[in-house]
Amino acid sequence: MATRKRIELTERQVAVVWQQIVGRNLACTGDEPIKVIYPGRANGDKGPDFRDAVIRQQSSLARGDVEVHVRSSDWYGHEHHADAEYNDVILHVVMWHNCNSITLLQSGRSVPVLSLSQALQHQAYLLPHRLACFQTPGQPDRKRLLGSLSSAGEERFRHKAARFREDLVGLTAREEAGQVLFRGMMRALGYAKNTSPFEELADRMPLKGLEAGQGLAVKQALLLGTAGLLPSQRWPDESVSAPEVQKLEQTWRSARESLRTMSKEDWNLSHIYPNNSPVRRIIAQSHLLERYRKDGLLTAMIDLVMKTPLPKGQHTLENGLTVAGRGYWRDHFDFAARSRTRMSALLGNNKARELAVNVALPFAYSWGQLTGETGLAERALEVYRSYPRLTDNCITLHMKKQFGLEGPSGLTACHQQGLIHIFRCYCREGRCSQCPLVA
Repeated sequence: MATRKRIELTERQVAVVWQQIVGRNLACTGDEPIKVIYPGRANGDKGPDFRDAVIRQQSSLARGDVEVHVRSSDWYGHEHHADAEYNDVILHVVMWHNCNSITLLQSGRSVPVLSLSQALQHQAYLLPHRLACFQTPGQPDRKRLLGSLSSAGEERFRHKAARFREDLVGLTAREEAGQVLFRGMMRALGYAKNTSPFEELADRMPLKGLEAGQGLAVKQALLLGTAGLLPSQRWPDESVSAPEVQKLEQTWRSARESLRTMSKEDWNLSHIYPNNSPVRRIIAQSHLLERYRKDGLLTAMIDLVMKTPLPKGQHTLENGLTVAGRGYWRDHFDFAARSRTRMSALLGNNKARELAVNVALPFAYSWGQLTGETGLAERALEVYRSYPRLTDNCITLHMKKQFGLEGPSGLTACHQQGLIHIFRCYCREGRCSQCPLVA
């Protein structure tokens, strides 16, 4: 029988054990019963080790994060008790419970501790027990799996279109419809960490006011000033001397009186990749607005969708959404924050594809349905169905591994969206028995 003194484990090894106890009835310290429904997805960012886990406690389901340690004392050793990033943890998984303290969150709530050495009768390893979808599909099933993913991807597309439709119903003016599109694009530019601030910015500085502004510098000043992200708003005792920045400051001073501004505290500015800086994304949006100032954002996006050739002409739509880095923003990711090397585009091909798949196409589909332009709705759906795969994110990578689709897989963007749909509607909800991919 293995003992603590005879085995040296790493957190990664403990995490492997955690992922292999799906479906088992176990007891936490204090004899609190739990059953692992879904172990969650490994988190490659800061914070808890697993996100979106589902466990059954007594008669209810708990959904949230799971933190894994070799010893329970590591929770306090790593100072997780003082970090709000861990407030969504629902279970502390350890190999050995070596302290008498409860696992306390920064919020003041306590969570149960699952000691694997006790729950599994001191067996450090056990025979793998996996979810049905972890089994690599046989070759004859591959076609069925991809077909199911396509169906799930289309369902996700229609859900997105339905949300746009809800916002569009009852709007009579094209400028009001354009605001719905603008808000969707702004949300997409915020990624996961700044979606809400970008939506708030779209509401405070609406498209109508931006399209009425003359020139690129005006659009940039209005957006950045309303966001509270100009240098004078963030560092009032300092000054950025670059001529481009001084022009923005001067433009903002002449326009700010009637505008409600946000604060730098509204934004998540730490632990952000330089290219995802809110400042750079706002600058990118200003370029798109200036590019389509003649016809307006709404008309331009609809035209781009209609002019996208089938089945492999997606570059037409992507090119309409990419923005190269120019001038000051050629090598800056924020004010006075210069990159040592030349930065990539303000909006590159990868982000343009995401905007196309997640915003432009579902919006065009819903707008076509509402206005009776069936050709537009059909074109948007067909472009989506044939769209090449996007860059994988943490969820699609996790789900590809879960379904044995790693390596060359021939997935399209629709397939990837299907993986996200399955994860959000079934995996993290603990509805494995109802999942259409393993039924």
